[in-house]
Amino acid sequence: MVKEPQTKRTDKSKAGTFWDRAQQCAAAMNDALQRGHWEAAGINAVHSAISANDAVLVALRGIRPASKDHKDAVRILQSQFKEEDAQGAAKRLGTIISKKSRVEYEQKRMTEKEAREIALDAQRFIDWAKARLPTSI
Repeated sequence: MVKEPQTKRTDKSKAGTFWDRAQQCAAAMNDALQRGHWEAAGINAVHSAISANDAVLVALRGIRPASKDHKDAVRILQSQFKEEDAQGAAKRLGTIISKKSRVEYEQKRMTEKEAREIALDAQRFIDWAKARLPTSI
């Protein structure tokens, strides 16, 4: 039996904080892409997607992941939203998170192609999240 990932209750009014963070990281990602700062683009892509996921979970379910393992965030999203588009978004988030260690910790430099791919995935995830969030956020 697989143990459910830990979550913590979070007041839904705090969703905007996570959404703002996602937007700031996405802006930094795009700026880094323009400057040719591939690692910075990759790092901000990862963090923009994680924060956008937190915004959706907080706004719509009043929870967010409590685990230090970011893969749990994917499992929580999958368990909370069963719709096909949400399952696709969760898969995309998993792809982004699977690159987190590569982006942040490996000695090998990130290429332009890798940076642009993860940025595109992050932007698509953010677009999905924005469509899910209440307009008041």
